Amino acid sequence: MDQTPPALSSSSEPQARYSLGEFLQASAQRDLGQGVFELETPRLLELNLNGTIWTKLGSMVAYRGDVKFVREGMMDRGVVNLLKKAITGEGASLSKAEGQGQVYLADTGKKVIIIQLQGEEIIVNGNDLLAFEPAIEYEIKMMKKLGAMLAGGLFNVRLRGTGMIAFTSHYEPITLRVTPDAPVYTDPNATIA
Repeated sequence: MDQTPPALSSSSEPQARYSLGEFLQASAQRDLGQGVFELETPRLLELNLNGTIWTKLGSMVAYRGDVKFVREGMMDRGVVNLLKKAITGEGASLSKAEGQGQVYLADTGKKVIIIQLQGEEIIVNGNDLLAFEPAIEYEIKMMKKLGAMLAGGLFNVRLRGTGMIAFTSHYEPITLRVTPDAPVYTDPNATIA
């Protein structure tokens, strides 16, 4: 039996594996034609912007085109939300991306989930909200349980209407059904929506 090790390639042969060309091809931006909200990767949201989208402040990683970012003003959501922010020191820090182009959003490597609301309502942990269309109404809701306040953030964001929303999760989410006769208790730090 021959015990000779396989021959190593000479330095003059091109190496396709781990090459710069392979990396550029594998990571190239692709237009998937999915509309305004598009998953560029499982952890990177592409917004095909033609107007306005609300985004999580600090989530923009790149953009191209004629895009302007405007931080949400203190009075944009009314006196009640201003008081909540003043009392708790927290709130959903939002920015409007306005214009035309592509905007790329991410949140510390978390997985991005996109949902199309159709006259529905969902409550999302304020730390996990990534983006939503301007047709969606939103309201900051304070948590009422002291344990929830101490364990995680103090607020959730109620989103309702018709349009796209995106939120994030550290890992694959699981949906636990809740009924009046079968309540579910969750750790606020692990609860996304």
